[in-house]
Amino acid sequence: MTTPQSQAATAPAERSTDGAANRGEVDVSGPSIHVVRARKLLFGGLAGGIAATVVSLALFAVLDGTRGLASAALASAMVLFFYGVGQLVMVAFADAGARTLLAVSMASYTGRVVALGLVLLVYNRNSDTLSLWPMAIFITTIAVVVGWIAVEIWVFSRLRIGAYDTEYVSPTTEEGQQ
Repeated sequence: MTTPQSQAATAPAERSTDGAANRGEVDVSGPSIHVVRARKLLFGGLAGGIAATVVSLALFAVLDGTRGLASAALASAMVLFFYGVGQLVMVAFADAGARTLLAVSMASYTGRVVALGLVLLVYNRNSDTLSLWPMAIFITTIAVVVGWIAVEIWVFSRLRIGAYDTEYVSPTTEEGQQ
């Protein structure tokens, strides 16, 4: 029986409102391991993308001034938006089933492609007033994508996801047959 005195003597982490701690069960609250892993991938990729963004912004600001800086900033923003929103969707639906996750990721991808298409459409219609350097956009896009994916792969390789094989059971055969 739990009394107020024994409850006060119990550490807050050991307390449970439903008595689970008294039965030897652990009352865990917080995000699931899937959400934690997806967040690690998001933050790792974001760190790599931002690092590549900073390098690109500095490089193209030196090479072409304001035009190079604006071009690199636009390319970086588009890539960080595209990958960031995609990974945020994965974090939000990390505990969902496979079919739900597929549907949500496809809808997210379609929405992101439409948004980027609209940005390019606006640029195309206003290209005479906007002075951007296409080579800076191209190189920055590649650099930020590589930065994001490289760090995301590095983080993924350290997630410590267990893989367990079941014991091998050979097919039944009659004696003497192979």
